[in-house]
Amino acid sequence: MTPPPDVDRETTRELVEEVLRTALALEEVMAGLLEELPPRAFAGEDNARVLLGMVVGSAHPAARAAGLRDTRSAIALVGAIRERVIADLRTAAELANGRD
Repeated sequence: MTPPPDVDRETTRELVEEVLRTALALEEVMAGLLEELPPRAFAGEDNARVLLGMVVGSAHPAARAAGLRDTRSAIALVGAIRERVIADLRTAAELANGRD
């Protein structure tokens, strides 16, 4: 099996920026809608669950077009980014606190 090509820092920056833009945009629209909607606006269903279902429905065509393997790879990549960033930032904070 041929190893994947190396990824340079610029490509990684593009990935991180896209993940952040997406997360922030979704958070903004979801939070705004949840604030505006009356409680149980969707026939007694939980508003957050209904909105999440809508987001899933919007994302589903893109996931289907990518295929199962690439979608699972994207899930793993985003999860790995989250875990690594959180761990690195915690380590940096611990080191900074130890300098005081």
